[in-house]
Amino acid sequence: MKIKNSFLLHLGLFTVISLSLFPACKTTQPNRPSEQYEELFEQGISVVNIPLQFSIRELERMLNKQLDTVLYEDNDINDGDDMMVKAEKTEDITLRLDSNRVAYRVPLDIWVRYNAGIGKVEGTGAVAIELETDYEIKPSWELETHTEILSYEWLEKPRLKMGLVSLPVGFVADLLIDNFKATITENIDQQISANLKLDTLVESAWKKMHEPILVSEEYLAWMMLNPEKISMTPINIQKDELEATILIESKPQLSFGNQPKDPAIRPLPTFEYTNMGGEDFFINVGTQISYQEAQRLAQGAVEGERYEYGKRYVVVEGIELYGQGNKLVVNTTISGTYNGTVSMTGRPEYNANRNSIDIKDLNYTVDSRNFLLKSASWLLKSKFKNMIEANMDFLLEENLKDMESQIKEQLSNYELTENFILDGDLKELNIANAYLAPDGMRVDVALRGKLKVGMKKNR
Repeated sequence: MKIKNSFLLHLGLFTVISLSLFPACKTTQPNRPSEQYEELFEQGISVVNIPLQFSIRELERMLNKQLDTVLYEDNDINDGDDMMVKAEKTEDITLRLDSNRVAYRVPLDIWVRYNAGIGKVEGTGAVAIELETDYEIKPSWELETHTEILSYEWLEKPRLKMGLVSLPVGFVADLLIDNFKATITENIDQQISANLKLDTLVESAWKKMHEPILVSEEYLAWMMLNPEKISMTPINIQKDELEATILIESKPQLSFGNQPKDPAIRPLPTFEYTNMGGEDFFINVGTQISYQEAQRLAQGAVEGERYEYGKRYVVVEGIELYGQGNKLVVNTTISGTYNGTVSMTGRPEYNANRNSIDIKDLNYTVDSRNFLLKSASWLLKSKFKNMIEANMDFLLEENLKDMESQIKEQLSNYELTENFILDGDLKELNIANAYLAPDGMRVDVALRGKLKVGMKKNR
């Protein structure tokens, strides 16, 4: 009996201790769903065609503006040639182009002072010089030119004056051309090198392509181009236009939220020609919206909203978003008749008609449903879940519409340099895929349109 009584005593104590512990261990909230992700996205290469179209007449205007009036000047009569010479451009230079050379005619007024032995004589004349410049693009993108005089025509041979006597001196005129033609060609090559620094322009553009671009200030949408390769088609001449196309291969990414950090700049790829070309560009953008940013947008739509069911009600205090496999978890903190959290999951799905991401089949998790059945079954019968789902559909739709209009605006008549502008048109912006990743919701956005780089028209 003592053993039995002892057993009953211990059993009673165990029961009392167990009952006293149960209230402390009792679940007052549904369990938080676990986070897990599936990496489903493999981004392809995007190609941007940037046609270059230069008017020969506009090139003439730019060259005439940039070349000094005085193309050659020799102020030392004692440097071995017994002459002082000044050559000034009197009319605009005219250009002719083909695929790998530039030909042009340069009219010049000549002033010369010549040491004739018996005294110094002066003269003036006029000459038209035909020049040709061959060019080559080096692997470093440096534009290398070589200019030479093809021929010249004396419009007025210099007449040397000594006192009141003026004599035509043909040999001095020819000596004059031989004396300064190397300097004129070098001057033109130097001017081309100074004003058309292709390597500097491409290097600067390549670095710029690595910087984040703010495409929507309201939604903090950032574009990273992530360029990988750059090439150019051979130059082609069509009537009075010089045409070529620059191709950029990249893996762009779009993100929402804080400005992304500048990535390490890839070395500029060596120059190479390509046979591809056109005006169209097609970009697949790996777009990302962080869960933090998505929560900010969702909370802006539903936080503080009151949902009623008869005499009962709840107010949304906050929302937490993250992924679980291929589903989005929506943890909602509410107060009112029921205080606590409820969890729902839904599938992100691309809606082609609305060009948006909809959260489909949003339902309570098993744990939340079972908990609510015991403590707040009325909430399961209300339209609370439907109202939350309706406010999950806007996450990308408004961002992309805003981004589309801003990209269109930026592509219109964008000034690249003093002489060149970029003009383009975004024809289409669509989402091709949507999935969840550890750092946010990702989608594959397709951008299609046209781009063209040309020279400013002379006004």
